Amino acid sequence: MADKTLWKTVKKAMAVQAAACLTAATCLMAALLSAPIPSLAAGGDGKALEEAIVKEDAATIKGHELVAENDALALYLYEPTLSLIVRDKDTGAIMESTVSESDGTLNATWEGFIKSGICFDILNDVNEERTDLTSAQADIQVTKNADGFSAAVNLAKYQISFTVNVALQEDGFTVEIPADSISEEQEKVTIGNIFLYPFLGYTYGGEREGYMLVPDGNGALIYLEDNDGRFGSPLTLKVWGDNAGVDESYVLSLFWEEYQTVNDSEPVLAPVFGMVHTDSQMAVLGIIEEGAEDARIAAYPNGAVTNYNWIAPRFTLRRIYKQLMSKEGTSAVQLQEEKRAGCDLKVRYVFTGGEEADYAGLAVKYREYLLRELTAKEDAFRIRLDFLGTDRENGMIFKKPVVMTTTDNIRDIYADLKAEGVTDIFSVYKGWQDGGIWSMPISKYKADSKIGGTSDLTRLVKESREAGIDLYLYQDALRANPDTVNTTFNVIKKLDESVYQENTYKEIYESFRFQTPDQAVKKLEESLESYGKKGVDTLALTGVTNHLFSYNYNGKQYNRTENLNLFSQALESAAQKFHLAMEQPLSCYWGLTDCIVGMPVSTSSYIFTDEEVPFLSMALKGVIPMYADYTNFEANKSEYFLQLVETGIYPSFYLTWEDPVDLLYTNSSDLYTSRYGVYRSEIIDYYGQLKALSDETAGAVITDRVKTADNVAVVTYSNGVKIYVNYNAQSVTCDGIALDGMSYKLVR
Repeated sequence: MADKTLWKTVKKAMAVQAAACLTAATCLMAALLSAPIPSLAAGGDGKALEEAIVKEDAATIKGHELVAENDALALYLYEPTLSLIVRDKDTGAIMESTVSESDGTLNATWEGFIKSGICFDILNDVNEERTDLTSAQADIQVTKNADGFSAAVNLAKYQISFTVNVALQEDGFTVEIPADSISEEQEKVTIGNIFLYPFLGYTYGGEREGYMLVPDGNGALIYLEDNDGRFGSPLTLKVWGDNAGVDESYVLSLFWEEYQTVNDSEPVLAPVFGMVHTDSQMAVLGIIEEGAEDARIAAYPNGAVTNYNWIAPRFTLRRIYKQLMSKEGTSAVQLQEEKRAGCDLKVRYVFTGGEEADYAGLAVKYREYLLRELTAKEDAFRIRLDFLGTDRENGMIFKKPVVMTTTDNIRDIYADLKAEGVTDIFSVYKGWQDGGIWSMPISKYKADSKIGGTSDLTRLVKESREAGIDLYLYQDALRANPDTVNTTFNVIKKLDESVYQENTYKEIYESFRFQTPDQAVKKLEESLESYGKKGVDTLALTGVTNHLFSYNYNGKQYNRTENLNLFSQALESAAQKFHLAMEQPLSCYWGLTDCIVGMPVSTSSYIFTDEEVPFLSMALKGVIPMYADYTNFEANKSEYFLQLVETGIYPSFYLTWEDPVDLLYTNSSDLYTSRYGVYRSEIIDYYGQLKALSDETAGAVITDRVKTADNVAVVTYSNGVKIYVNYNAQSVTCDGIALDGMSYKLVR
């Protein structure tokens, strides 16, 4: 939390500018939902912390009765609102899931929300109403059991019912609503969104010390401090990305506006979130186990509608969408999604206490959880060197090939690097297929003759394997190019029945389309059969690895759960016979991939967040190899290199044999710096330094990471190795270790 005061000042100034850009609709919504929020006093008087510690064992706490306990935790329930309190039996610290007495600033809607364990957005045709267990006149029948309880809930006001199961676990509890328990009796009166224990671990204003953990990119923190009312809206992150069937498609482009002010956001690969109370030394990690395909993480720092800090998952069961009424798109009506999401809703809450009550402790907990779900992969250091084979540009009559890297060029690069001691290599060959990189979909193993042809590519793959080099062939198994294949059929339409198009705003191929899941799986299976016949078994997949969508096909609507089921089955089948490397795979696929390609090193730098932390890489280091985005395009390479040192993520380069100026009139025109001769010495340097570090930490995992006040990151591994990373331009001394500016040092 170095330079916190300066950063807070900058954030406030930026927030003022951001507030001026809020839409009229957002401002109106805020006005309707909440009364004006008064200024909060900085810090608390100690009373809030005192109330968060219950030193003695008790049968009841704040009206909540003990329903289950184990050696570590005690779980308390208040039946009328299904409110929970969790107590750490070692420290006495508690976390509450509802507010017992509000500050009196909220309207009736939000008063009910903060006092209910489960909250809803109910759809009445195309109208949406936020409600809770009390406001919805819920009849709740609780059945207690050895591990917790089951509650049959009937929302009498809406004729909607469901079952909630809560079970105490060794280090936390799970809450689940089975999909088959949900009943909606009135036509068009349905559940839009559900919040499961949204206020668990909440705090008020700046009364407590700690932070919220958000899964943006690698990870970020939002401090539990007085925000002086500067936030008018929450931070909402889409778990597992956009929904192409509902969300607007866009590509950042200077053609759209004179100045581009928005950057691409980092993906949310892991469905996790956290709340840390550093003053009472209690922390909780939420892990969405079921329903992540239709979930968002909502983080509300104080000032965003209420004076409270809270973070929670929001599950969407149905949504309102616009149905076009004309081909020109000039008129539309709003409709309710026909089919409810078919997934169960389940969240696991895992707690840590004492010195482990921080984001590092939560990362350790997440790693332990993952290792119960998947087998750790071999995590030996390799430098990632990707190659572009061919692209296309317009000729006089037909498109003509632009050859960038042939199979012989790759052989020469490998041989040259081997002479310099660079032998541990992982490569992805893009644009190898007949027709070049944008010839999609691939249904047959046929290499472009301009790179050497199919037989020579097969030999290269075999030679590389024998030399200990992992060479994977790149395949986008989702997209289809309407300029190279017939996409009249078997492509998705959005829920509004318009054909989904992913615009590129490039000169040669202006847009791509998404195949239907059935068609994508069919083409993938055809290509796998073709690869297998030639003895090729190393594939780098994208598209199906990181996209889920609702869609309309032949007049029938399909949701993301159905999409996920098809892709999961196809990838599970492929992983049984092929070595797969996946580009930014959703967490549900991590057990099927040899590595994660395109692992975020940082975050999206949202105005809400106060500090970037390498949460995800801390959890995954030693579990699965991670490869960063391409170093070629990093503006501050010195800092980026240090981030690789700190996170343990392996470096990546995108290379061509020829000068990328030749790509000026192709769809790869943004590949402006890639020539091997330019990056040769940098590759050798990165390899030497990062491999030496990796050899020292081989077989170990990260157990702790702190950022000191003087901007030094200290990473501790389970084998006792510590790595000090100085992000300052000037020299500093940390723990008696002298560090030059922008440098690192390993201490055994």
